[in-house]
Amino acid sequence: MQTVQADEFLIEGLQARAVDGIYLMDAAVDYRFSDEAFEALASGVPLTLELHVQLRRDGAWIWESDLVEARLRFQILHQALHGLYQVTDLSSGTQHYYATRKAALTALGRISDVQLIQADKLEKGERYRLSMRARLDIEALPLPLRPMAYLSPAWNLSSEWSVWYLQP
Repeated sequence: MQTVQADEFLIEGLQARAVDGIYLMDAAVDYRFSDEAFEALASGVPLTLELHVQLRRDGAWIWESDLVEARLRFQILHQALHGLYQVTDLSSGTQHYYATRKAALTALGRISDVQLIQADKLEKGERYRLSMRARLDIEALPLPLRPMAYLSPAWNLSSEWSVWYLQP
């Protein structure tokens, strides 16, 4: 019997829109954790997720700087005492609580209204490439768990780069 690997992250939607002179990013991430990661989460191990966001001119040379280079970090933690899942935006410290793991993962995957760049910093008629990738941050795991996480494919969880083009 062959086992199908379902543990991967998928970026299902990525887009940018101009609102009041600022480009905002929205995305949807489907976090499909491995059984090992879910077991660790149920045991109280916090899992840290990182979204790597880049905005650059389409066709830019490798030495050209990114217009935006950001890493958005979030953490999910199961609080066994309360039976709740806590989702924390690590940059702002904002925390939300959910009764089920599914609700927490759905909320974690809903990225909206992230400020990218002021519209006047983009050239009219030029095409820009917005890219995003999601991954589990193994470095943020508790030290005793890291060696196993480095060696096991069940912990090497990430998405492919998702791309969206914008043209002011």
